Amino acid sequence: MLWLVALVLASTLPSYTIYHLSVLPDGSTAWMIEHRFPLVSPEDAEEFNTAAAQLDNLTSDYRSRIEAIVSDASRVLGRPMSVEGFRLESKTVETVSGRMGLIRIEFTWRGFARTEATGEIRLGDVFIGGFYLSEGETLRIAVPPGFEVVEASPSPDGRGVDYLEWRGRIVFPDSEPRLSLRRAEPSEPGLLQQGYSPESVMLFAAGGAAASLTAAYFVRRLRGKKPARRSELDMVLGIIRRHGGVVYQSQIVRESGLSKSTVSTILKVLESEGRVVKIKEGRENLVKLTR
Repeated sequence: MLWLVALVLASTLPSYTIYHLSVLPDGSTAWMIEHRFPLVSPEDAEEFNTAAAQLDNLTSDYRSRIEAIVSDASRVLGRPMSVEGFRLESKTVETVSGRMGLIRIEFTWRGFARTEATGEIRLGDVFIGGFYLSEGETLRIAVPPGFEVVEASPSPDGRGVDYLEWRGRIVFPDSEPRLSLRRAEPSEPGLLQQGYSPESVMLFAAGGAAASLTAAYFVRRLRGKKPARRSELDMVLGIIRRHGGVVYQSQIVRESGLSKSTVSTILKVLESEGRVVKIKEGRENLVKLTR
């Protein structure tokens, strides 16, 4: 998720990203984002340490990008928003399955959700243009104490005592996932208290199988990307078809006039829809049309 360091590491090291959003009673949300890299070999550890050493130089720019995203959302949605308590760190931790590199970002997004006069909290409108989770990625949203879920769209893949979660691969429509929360009444248990399975992804399970949690809309915005518009998707598909259904990703960038990051985002969406596959050929990605 780090627009530079995590992207570089992810290209060479297996990684798991955990996005944990804790909703606060005033509609703000505390974000805790963790990028986890299993360090199987000494070479892995050396690569992680080299890349993580760049964090000090990137912190200011990374925070500026987050603040720009929040400012843009505030302007579009018409409610006050701000970023507080920003913190970014990296470290190496020992788990039951071995050593793991960790990059963690924490901050509070004030005004993230909309609050009603009734005290109800409505969350989801900040996901402008939709939301994308890759295979193995998970979004977890924790409900504040004393509140219950009265609406969740789409239906979550997992529920716990105080949270809901969605797991990729999935492409959400505009303004989703969406939650409506209200103060719990003792006699009216909410969705989380009505006997639903408390199944969850074990975030720190053996084997380094930390659940990955990438809010792709947010990731794309942090990297300076906008959610892919349908016209851009169609344009990329048209380029692939003109080349007989097989073309290098770099050629798509040249012909489309789009940035490398935007083309990468579009191809991820098309992969999630089962319309293309990417095959690594040396330093290049070969994109093939499947249907």
